[in-house]
Amino acid sequence: MPAEHICGMKVELFSIPLTPREGARELYFRGEGVRPEGGGLVGEKGAVVSFDTFFGAISVEKIKKYTSISSLEFNFDIIGEFLAEIRTEESLVASATLSESGSITVSLSDIPSGAKLIYPVLRANESGGELIDLNVSAAYTPCFATKCALITCTYKREEQVKRNIAYLSYKTDCDIIVVDNGKTLSQSDFPADVMLIPNSNTGGSGGYKRGMEAALQLGGITHFLLIDDDVEVDYAAVQRALSFASCLKTEYQDLSVAGSMLYMDKPMYQFEAGGHFYPDGSQRGFGHFLDLADTKNLLLNEQENAINYGGWWFMLMPSKYAAKGNFPLPFFMKYDDVEYALRCKQRIITLNGVGIWHEKFEAKYNSTAEYYNVRNYLHLCEMYAENFTRKKALKFAKKRIKAKLRRRQYKMAEAARRGYEDYLKGLDYLQNLNAEQNHKELCKLNYDYISYDEIERRYGVRPADNTFYPPWRIKIAVDPTTRKKYVFTDKFYDKPWQYLFTKYAVHCDSDNNCGYVTYKNRTK
Repeated sequence: MPAEHICGMKVELFSIPLTPREGARELYFRGEGVRPEGGGLVGEKGAVVSFDTFFGAISVEKIKKYTSISSLEFNFDIIGEFLAEIRTEESLVASATLSESGSITVSLSDIPSGAKLIYPVLRANESGGELIDLNVSAAYTPCFATKCALITCTYKREEQVKRNIAYLSYKTDCDIIVVDNGKTLSQSDFPADVMLIPNSNTGGSGGYKRGMEAALQLGGITHFLLIDDDVEVDYAAVQRALSFASCLKTEYQDLSVAGSMLYMDKPMYQFEAGGHFYPDGSQRGFGHFLDLADTKNLLLNEQENAINYGGWWFMLMPSKYAAKGNFPLPFFMKYDDVEYALRCKQRIITLNGVGIWHEKFEAKYNSTAEYYNVRNYLHLCEMYAENFTRKKALKFAKKRIKAKLRRRQYKMAEAARRGYEDYLKGLDYLQNLNAEQNHKELCKLNYDYISYDEIERRYGVRPADNTFYPPWRIKIAVDPTTRKKYVFTDKFYDKPWQYLFTKYAVHCDSDNNCGYVTYKNRTK
């Protein structure tokens, strides 16, 4: 689906991808006797392949509500003969026997009320066959023209961003802007039509601001698509979001589409699909830890939640929010996306099939992240939480600092203290802060991870999964008479009480077989 169109009553919306990401087949299709081959799917004798999946099924309830689409046409390019069916989660909508190629058109008025997803199913005859391509077109009433700028901000992740941009630039008609906060890339790393902007290291918020400014200068841009540099993305997600935006009814033209975040290491599990910041300062992410290989969870994910922010790992938003200098605050990272969404009062939805894979946040958590989490969260609460006071801010900061002290993470405690003190200086301080220099100073508080082999060499102990004691899942009474010299904890899931009556703490990253060691320091 091109990112720009002006008129026409029929348009190709998107292709349903047939080549699955490794380890995520059930996000693409289901079926026995079916295998990917040459970009398509080969079905054995009598094989059945169903697309009631994350990348296969279509959010038909939301299409009916928000867009001017009146019918969907499923176009099949096949070899052999198949019985093709179009189904919702509860009923058969249409069917036809197809050979070579063919299509099935479904009027949205014929789809039962309350149906959330619609998807095709193919049943091969006795000879089997091959599905070469499957795409979806729509009849709709055009309401406005769309033109999108895809913006990514990067800092010294050269190979990841080059790979993503090479893939996306080949597929999409978006204007692509890469903001290089590390100044380690050159124009020769990208296709000629990709705009590369060297930038000071002002973090994600500063990088996206610079990208938005550049996009607006291009003229005619109606939407920004913000995508993190360290993600894996299937173009099907981009195509589906852009197509949805281009078919919106007039009264919904200000809608934003937030992409789901799926785990890189567990690619069928979802971290979050949009979230809500509440007046008391609490937050809730929707769809946490859902296994999207399960159709029941896809339906649960289709519920319209009260989303008022979405992560900038994938966010499609109207460019009008950035008019008249309305750009992200200089938060560097953490809560910049939440603050901007609340300030702009974005109307945000999620769609089945729109999401990316991202490394889990725990893997990147360090002292600098603690600083930004404390500082920026307190600013966020001061601006948008009800009855927020400096007394509450102090209570929050004390709790964070005490938790780090109990874990012997004195550098993190110092980062939290700095975050609180810099919050007290106000937003004007942020506006005039040298963000790059401040970040360099904060990085000195990060712990250096060493391998399990090096921990054993230096300290004479070796971490292993079964050495984590006491177990974080079960709170037990720790006997002070059984003092231990070392405690081994999982840095992702530790609890402060695990550290009682021990001298040294080995903070383990069991995913990467590394960690760091801290010790009890009464002076600290």
